[in-house]
Amino acid sequence: MRERVAELVRGGERFLVCCHRRPDADALGSALGLRVLLQELGKDVNLYVPDALPANLVFLDHGEVEQDLPEGLSWDATFVMDTAANSLLPSGLPDEERRGPLVIIDHHANHDDVGDIVFRETGACATGEMVMDLAELFGLRPVPPEAATPIYAALVADTGGFRYSTTKPKVLRMGAELLEQGADPWQVAYELFEKWPSERLALLSAILDTLELDCEGRLALLTVTRAMLEEAGANDDMVEGMVDYGRKLRGVEIAALIWEFPADEGEGLETKVSFRSRGEADVGRIAQAMGGGGHRTAAGTQLTDDADTTRERVREMVCAALCDD
Repeated sequence: MRERVAELVRGGERFLVCCHRRPDADALGSALGLRVLLQELGKDVNLYVPDALPANLVFLDHGEVEQDLPEGLSWDATFVMDTAANSLLPSGLPDEERRGPLVIIDHHANHDDVGDIVFRETGACATGEMVMDLAELFGLRPVPPEAATPIYAALVADTGGFRYSTTKPKVLRMGAELLEQGADPWQVAYELFEKWPSERLALLSAILDTLELDCEGRLALLTVTRAMLEEAGANDDMVEGMVDYGRKLRGVEIAALIWEFPADEGEGLETKVSFRSRGEADVGRIAQAMGGGGHRTAAGTQLTDDADTTRERVREMVCAALCDD
């Protein structure tokens, strides 16, 4: 499938690149990296991300990201990076006539039937790894220096700082190449994992107070409400990564964070659920059954239910999955 993507690129002149809603480092980093590669091949590229960037990703954007689509343009294809579900497609995508084929570049094992052309490598540690493979196919390895930091950030984020089992020798060699091309490992690590404002620490304290253990201590449940965010003076960007604290507990196999946030359309509240697993349990399947997707060890979904209803549904589904293992 990568050859089909390469053929599409070689035959086109203008491309639209975007990523999933509420982008994380892999989504944005792979999109920025692909943009550089396409431009290096002489293509015109628009990088469209309608959502405001989380504070820890702002350092990756040097003015390339567009929050509004230019009027009157059409594209030979639209690339959507790191996206496994229809519900995660960015808002405001142009119609099919303007955007051309919808090309999904993604590494999630659990996914919807989304995209006209799908390049998916479930063995890849990150979509950023797939961008590196495309760079090799295009004859652009080592990658241009402008692509080094965003792709490195994608790899670092989705491997948990090169700690997860997806960190293969190939991935470490890619990391070394990106450092040689100018990526700064401390800058990326500090921006992604540290540099917390005091409000985020206050939010963490409140989230830990909601901790519930279930399924004989194998499930850790955490909750974030709008009231907690307001009291801490925090914003939604600061919620990312909080679910990992549940997984740190000895004996916990699955951690789930139920996050209350404003509905995308209309009034009211919805919930987002983030799942993390130690690896034995497949949270990607649980998320997919709830309308989302993801990996065996990290997945998520969005629901229109309130937080209490979602918590009970998560509890029921996770406990059933753990009993089946």
